[in-house]
Amino acid sequence: MLAGSLPRGSYSLWARLRSSPIAAQAHPEKGNTPGACHEGISDTGELQPRIRSIVVEFNHHFEQAISTPRLNTYRSQASSDENAWALYRWNIDLAAAVAPLAADLEVTLRNTIHARLTEHFGRPDWWASTSLLLDDITAEMLTEVVRKHQKKITKGTVGPGKVVADTTLGVWVHLLGRGGHSALGRAIDYETKLWRPAIRFGFATGTFTPSGRERRPTRTDVYHRAALFQRFRNRAAHHEPILNGIQSPGAGTVVALGDVWEQSVQLLGWMSPELADIHRTQSTLPRLIAQRPLD
Repeated sequence: MLAGSLPRGSYSLWARLRSSPIAAQAHPEKGNTPGACHEGISDTGELQPRIRSIVVEFNHHFEQAISTPRLNTYRSQASSDENAWALYRWNIDLAAAVAPLAADLEVTLRNTIHARLTEHFGRPDWWASTSLLLDDITAEMLTEVVRKHQKKITKGTVGPGKVVADTTLGVWVHLLGRGGHSALGRAIDYETKLWRPAIRFGFATGTFTPSGRERRPTRTDVYHRAALFQRFRNRAAHHEPILNGIQSPGAGTVVALGDVWEQSVQLLGWMSPELADIHRTQSTLPRLIAQRPLD
């Protein structure tokens, strides 16, 4: 069944297609018709196109495809199979809306840290510097990537940029942490060895003091947002539920999805305010969050 409204037992697959003047002129008399887009009013009073919708009813064959245990996660929050299916499809669309921010934030984060460490250690392959001290977790993750490309690096057919591109998000988040212990049990302090002399300069703007004076974000400010973003991005990428928020690393508390998005955009803004502004003005995620189907 394809329809424009949302009858009981159906759900809108948000196609994220914006309205066009041509489409509006072609069917000015139509309401919630298939594929129709409608304008709404934003918090700032500006007209915003609503997200185009296509309705799909629940079918038990879908359960066979995605598995009963997966659907049961949503059944536990819903009053019927139809509503559980609606929540499941909505979660998929939330995850899809995360992708643009995830791409920009991950790439900007790794490039920012790489640039600062390159400058600090005086070489683009800063991980090879004899003065660099890493804890065993970070060292193991970095070594795995370097070893993968070692032959080509030796031949000169690939450069440090390839190592940076292939390094996982977890490495960059670890570099923002407090540090751990080396394989020999030595405590490695990233705050004094990496953050203060180098990495902090990549985060030019940040929070404000109680008196209103701007200050750079602390390592803790940056790390907490980066670690939360990592969980956000990983759950979205692995098709896990994100509709009820993300558990804060280490704290055990759940951060509402809207707050996770805002903190992620704030983190991006500390590195690239212009790029963050794109997501603040163009992201569909805040509107999707406000369009939660009935449980």
